[in-house]
Amino acid sequence: MNLVSTLVETAFKQREAERAKLTTPLSYWCNHFDNFAFPPQQFYALVEKNLAPRQVPDLLQDFILLHEGTAFSRKRLYIQMRRERIVFEICAAPFGSGYFVSSRLFDRRRDATLLDYLIAALIAGLLSFGVLARYGPIVAIVVFGLVFTIVWSLMRLAASGDAAWWDEKLCQVPWVGRIYESLFHPDTYFRQDQTNMYRAAVHKAVIESVNQMTAEKGIRPLSDSESHPTLADLHRR
Repeated sequence: MNLVSTLVETAFKQREAERAKLTTPLSYWCNHFDNFAFPPQQFYALVEKNLAPRQVPDLLQDFILLHEGTAFSRKRLYIQMRRERIVFEICAAPFGSGYFVSSRLFDRRRDATLLDYLIAALIAGLLSFGVLARYGPIVAIVVFGLVFTIVWSLMRLAASGDAAWWDEKLCQVPWVGRIYESLFHPDTYFRQDQTNMYRAAVHKAVIESVNQMTAEKGIRPLSDSESHPTLADLHRR
């Protein structure tokens, strides 16, 4: 049973990772090294080691497999860093006789639309009407108030910063996720600063890991120009 659940969870993660590739790209960085080889898992361990002392809050990490091409093509292993739907996907892999490291940053935030609010209101209205028709107005008011309080409390818990996993899962709920994200993750100056620090911390950890990896083979550290990613506007919604 555990094996089946593990396989199902792995398949779900892969499907979500493939679907998430369609979201808004924010930055890209890549570097190639001639006549070089290094185990990808060992490089990912370096990234985790260099990122740990920075203690990035609400950071979630995972390993994902993405297809190189079609659904029947080979897969590459990536390490994924997630914080409030701003996601890094980092890859280290051989290329011919050489080796490359790439880092992509995506914006997976989703603002609620008027349709999302209308659908949520329609669902709440239908449920309330069903309870009203069967049990009367008093019970309907009590049930509606109880459900609203529970949902609102769960949203506040997810946004508190102490439940990053729950925050991520709640954002994936149809309609409710978009509304939650709009209400509890507004694009404030504070959140912009936090997100920029997160982006800088992860990228610095990647560059440090590359320099440590190549130092073992006597390759010079990356220059400033070689270390800079191609950036997009982080605050564009």
